[in-house]
Amino acid sequence: MARPRIGSLVVLFALLSIGSTTQAQTFRGGIRGTVFDPTGAVIAEVAVKAESDSTGLTYSTTSSSAGEFSLQDLPLGTYTVLTHKDGFRDVIVSRIPLEAGVVYSLPVHLEVATSQNRVDVSSNALAIETSTVTQSNVLDDSTVEGIPLNGRDFTQPFALSSGYSGYTVGFLGAINGTQGDQINWQIEGAENNDLWNNTSAVNQGGVYGVPGVLLPLDSVQEFSLVTQGSAEAGRNPGGVANVSLKSGTNQIHGTAYYFNRNEALAVISPFATTGSERQEIRNQQYGGSVGGPIRKNSTFYYAAFERQSFLIGLPEHVTEPSLGYQAAAENVLNNPGGIYGNYAPIAVNPVFSHVVTEPVAG
Repeated sequence: MARPRIGSLVVLFALLSIGSTTQAQTFRGGIRGTVFDPTGAVIAEVAVKAESDSTGLTYSTTSSSAGEFSLQDLPLGTYTVLTHKDGFRDVIVSRIPLEAGVVYSLPVHLEVATSQNRVDVSSNALAIETSTVTQSNVLDDSTVEGIPLNGRDFTQPFALSSGYSGYTVGFLGAINGTQGDQINWQIEGAENNDLWNNTSAVNQGGVYGVPGVLLPLDSVQEFSLVTQGSAEAGRNPGGVANVSLKSGTNQIHGTAYYFNRNEALAVISPFATTGSERQEIRNQQYGGSVGGPIRKNSTFYYAAFERQSFLIGLPEHVTEPSLGYQAAAENVLNNPGGIYGNYAPIAVNPVFSHVVTEPVAG
């Protein structure tokens, strides 16, 4: 019978969000586009502002001489974009979805200002990546939470992406036929590769993984799997598997959960001896998360906790030496009258290991 083991984790404490623009990163999202006038000519120096619907954080830029604008490295979620240029109507595009590794293409057509100085537009639900040949697959948090996962291992949903084959544990998973150790594992774009096996270091995926550490699924906002390596990602040719984490919003939100796996709800192993009882297979995972504003539209917090305890019975059958076998073995060690050879009696260690304490003579 395997001994009970317990793993626990406290992660993601006080993730702070501050409104600013930074360099492009593949693990977040972006919005880029071109501004046109009614004749189809591009318009320069148009003020473009994107506001997060959940946090109220704003990110601003202006269009270039070619009418182009770009907002990169934006936290995931939905956005409202407002464009302003004197002499033209303001255009507001709402419900723009930003997913991990995806750049949303947004062409904007301004009209000459009249009595109505504002135009509201609803964005398409489909975000099209036109700026790179890299293919990525995204699983959002609602999909992740609805997938039944054995042990709630965050690496398993990657197997649902196109181009992925095998299983995510160890070297058994691969992207587009590459080797299983050629996936670049990341969390929020940060390194998550085991230095020995080159698998995920979190969730004890490799030699250097921290024992007992779990990444709660409730803390994951999106999974992004880039199925083709690129110079931008670097490191591994197989692809990039990235996890984007949740953060606080202007609304207080949280979760609480308890999962239980028990042998009472399972069938007997087909390898078990006829008439034998079910082997104990018990796994309990419980935890929760909470997030909210520290300062509205400015700074937020998010924290998640998960604990796991399990007990796993061994289905293999073993045979312990009988009392008669043990007596015969001790007789050989004692070698009365030298009947087994020319060696002195060997002392019997009282510990079960039966360690020889005297050298064999002859």
